[in-house]
Amino acid sequence: MDLDNFNKSNIMITEKVFEILSEGGGICINRQKSKTEERFLYNHSEFDPTDEGLDINEKGVYSNFEKPFQLVNDRYRWYRLHIETVHEDYRDFIIEKLIEKLNEESISPDFLKYSKEGLEERLGIKLTYKLSNGNAIWEYVETDEY
Repeated sequence: MDLDNFNKSNIMITEKVFEILSEGGGICINRQKSKTEERFLYNHSEFDPTDEGLDINEKGVYSNFEKPFQLVNDRYRWYRLHIETVHEDYRDFIIEKLIEKLNEESISPDFLKYSKEGLEERLGIKLTYKLSNGNAIWEYVETDEY
């Protein structure tokens, strides 16, 4: 290997920026970055133990984080699953989308009873709920735990 001609700007560093785990699978968004390029790798995989061909293995490459996250936000109730990883660079964006989704779908606290604590811990927030004219109003405050 010729180290004299080795170009350090071509090294791609990969880091996990968002990950959801569920029974039999998960969704992960990784960031690959070099000095000259940044891209986001989307990977959704699920195992089907029934052999009915319902396995999922979707992959994609995107120029920003918002596009692959929107795939998740549009298709799944991700806020009810186990959030494993939230990178601090995208934490505010994810919190914003969470609050939008909870209010848009008028989610009741009962619907989040198994996932609320995990969301709060992973995002470093405290979620609050009130009912106004029959609509859910979710808000949050930052905690020192992030």
